[in-house]
Amino acid sequence: MKSLRALKAAGLVLAAVVLGLMTVQGSYALWNASVDVNAGTIQAADFNVLINDANMADTPALTLNPGELKRGTSAYQSVRVTNAVNVQPGSPLVLQPAVGLPAPGTLLEGNLTVTARVLKAGQTCSAPLDVPPGTPQLQTLGTGATQTLCFKITLSTSTPARLLGTPVSIPVNLSVAQLAPTAK
Repeated sequence: MKSLRALKAAGLVLAAVVLGLMTVQGSYALWNASVDVNAGTIQAADFNVLINDANMADTPALTLNPGELKRGTSAYQSVRVTNAVNVQPGSPLVLQPAVGLPAPGTLLEGNLTVTARVLKAGQTCSAPLDVPPGTPQLQTLGTGATQTLCFKITLSTSTPARLLGTPVSIPVNLSVAQLAPTAK
């Protein structure tokens, strides 16, 4: 009988310990502390690049439309690129634009050439602006900065008559990459 009584007592103590552990809230750590934290707000910057004052993401591919050209003449078209990214003041976001022009000899049976140049302050995109052949090296754009590209579209003097008056839409690949911040 003694062993049955001891067994019942041990079972009762075990049940009390399990019930006590199940009803106690917390981590069961000896030194436990908690701190309430208010919800925070995280805001990311909008990667907002403007092409002629229109958002690059909302604008279809950049195309040049020179209008009607005569043999040996050129048309000029400018495009403004603006870094309008809304980053926190003091956190500069520098962008590197790049332009890709159609390969020479691919437009209007090789009779139409396109060149581009970055305009300096005070320059306008019109004749007789010298626009060297090749792809221009574009400058980096800091937050809020703008640069203007000038495209020169030239029709060869030897263009066959059958091609004159043909409407041309020239695709230009304009891309913008974010540069890594510089160490201070």
